[in-house]
Amino acid sequence: MSKLNQIKSFQFQQTCWKDSLNEILSVRHKVFIIEQHFDGHVLCDINDPDCYHIVVRNYQKSVVASGRISSEGKIGRIAVTLPYRGIGIGTKLLDQLVQLGRSMQLANLSLNAEFDNHSFYDQQKFSATGPVYMKFGVPYQMLSRKLA
Repeated sequence: MSKLNQIKSFQFQQTCWKDSLNEILSVRHKVFIIEQHFDGHVLCDINDPDCYHIVVRNYQKSVVASGRISSEGKIGRIAVTLPYRGIGIGTKLLDQLVQLGRSMQLANLSLNAEFDNHSFYDQQKFSATGPVYMKFGVPYQMLSRKLA
């Protein structure tokens, strides 16, 4: 089955924090805590209730990925669970967040990316706008993208 056909079987849904927080936290826990061994404080922050969230559901309606965007255009907390990587979910999720930024009439988007994922964001037209820095023992870099 092609990646395009695989991705069509997933539902990308805009949601709010209060409606989907348990599902979002479950995805983040699997990715950030279990796989990447980050501390529990990365699961959520004070910005989550004010952000717009997108969740990705599989054919069983389980949430397998999520991401968020703030009203200022800061994209973050993109997480795709391990069994669902490599088929384009992350790319489409980021594209959905970018489209959401466009619908909010934002001129610029930004995100902090793990340096190892730099090429993924380059393909999505994000460019480095800051130095590489360490966060949780992992190199990160601020990236941005103009929409206007």
